[in-house]
Amino acid sequence: MSRRLLIIEPDASGRAMMDRVLTAEGFSADTAASGLAARPLLDADQFEVVIVDELAGSRTALEEVRWLRRKYPTIPLIVTGALLSRRVMQELIRLRVADALSKPFTPVELRESVARAIEQRTAHHEQALEYDVALTDARRAIAAGILDRARAPLARAQAMSPFDAEIMALWALLAELDGNDPAADHGYRAALALRTEEAAPAPDPHDGLARLAAYDGARPVAALSPDRAGQPLWLVTDPVAELRAGAAPPMEGPAVVVLGLGLGAETAGTMFFRDGGGPRAFAILTGALRSDAVAAALADLGAGPLVAAGPTAECLDLARIDALRRAARTSKEAPSTPRPVTR
Repeated sequence: MSRRLLIIEPDASGRAMMDRVLTAEGFSADTAASGLAARPLLDADQFEVVIVDELAGSRTALEEVRWLRRKYPTIPLIVTGALLSRRVMQELIRLRVADALSKPFTPVELRESVARAIEQRTAHHEQALEYDVALTDARRAIAAGILDRARAPLARAQAMSPFDAEIMALWALLAELDGNDPAADHGYRAALALRTEEAAPAPDPHDGLARLAAYDGARPVAALSPDRAGQPLWLVTDPVAELRAGAAPPMEGPAVVVLGLGLGAETAGTMFFRDGGGPRAFAILTGALRSDAVAAALADLGAGPLVAAGPTAECLDLARIDALRRAARTSKEAPSTPRPVTR
């Protein structure tokens, strides 16, 4: 049974040459002139290897390579090109491509490259699974507030993918929660430099930098002072829009800013605090600011009014959250009923 390959090559003669060479080796090769033309083939069939030219995209070099790696992360990619500079090769390493072939290449080099990519496929699949497990372990540890337990799995994931923006952002988040703001700032900026997908999982480096700027001297503390108990709780889901310089807060005077990191969709997770001599203190939840999940956490922050502005006011039902919070506070404050003594 023939094995399926896909060749994405803008040059018709180049497509024909690779098709002849690989068909002679027993492969069934589909071809396309561009990544756009190849997408129906990719969605309809499974390919052992995809060979793609670095300029197959319509706008920038490696555009289609990045798209293929995001949408089909387990398919081995062989990237060809006449402009494989040192910078491009570093990017290909970060994208974990199977091989790179500089043009012009010989039929022997093409056959050997495909053979290597297929041989490595199982190993790459196992590595991808290990990478996912390591990242999941790290996220769970951070969400549970056990920061030291997140370091080893993050290190394992980084050893497999040294130029990964998500890993760098998680390292930055660890530094932020530890109170090492300079290291956090450096990590978030590095994550932004590596990032190629705006829909990447949390933590978002943009949000991280906005939080660091808003802290303004507030340092990590074990708990907020009793003086904060009656202050308004300012819920913020978009730090970039709501905390940036010049953004008007929805109230005057002191407030506790409540931020969600989005590391767990189902629960509020663990709460971290920042405080200092300024008018704002901060409560950072490792989970997301969702109505059901956040109510219990807010109950622990006191009975101050809930306020929101901008994107947060549009996406959160403050009345529902406040009702759930009050119910949670009432439940905690109610005296327990003594059990009857049986003789």
